Amino acid sequence: MGILNITRRPRAVVALALMVWGVSFFLHFFWEMVQVPFFSGMAEARHGDVVWLCMRATLGDANIALGAYTAAASFSKNWFWVTKSWRASTLIGYLFVGLIATIIFEYWATGGGQRWSYSELMPELMFTGIGVLPLAQWVVLPILLAYFVRWMFTGWSVLTAVSTTLNK
Repeated sequence: MGILNITRRPRAVVALALMVWGVSFFLHFFWEMVQVPFFSGMAEARHGDVVWLCMRATLGDANIALGAYTAAASFSKNWFWVTKSWRASTLIGYLFVGLIATIIFEYWATGGGQRWSYSELMPELMFTGIGVLPLAQWVVLPILLAYFVRWMFTGWSVLTAVSTTLNK
């Protein structure tokens, strides 16, 4: 993170990281719960078990999202890239890292890892057997995340500036 020059605004760096992770967690948890019928055995499972499994998947998703955000920040050399106009290369890098992590993990989890399998409702990509919904998740949600975090961080920045001014 040294190449990002984050030492001048450590509170803002932490706030933005928490926003990325937190917003990602809520978006991905919603998505995981909605796609339950597309995984074998999930529709018949006890509600508490489904919530627990989706919570575990969401923790991984939120960590991947923060990692993808950090990779994009490193690539653009700007930790706060999401708060400004986005360069296409930064956004593509951000999406690419999340998609690659998802493809690798889904391929392993539905194959040799035997973590889960898809129901007959899940559309799959030819030749890979990877579900379309997990891939769509890593295109739709990161873009929503970027818009939500930009909005939240702008509000946080304004409130921080006003609070600092009032406390002087």
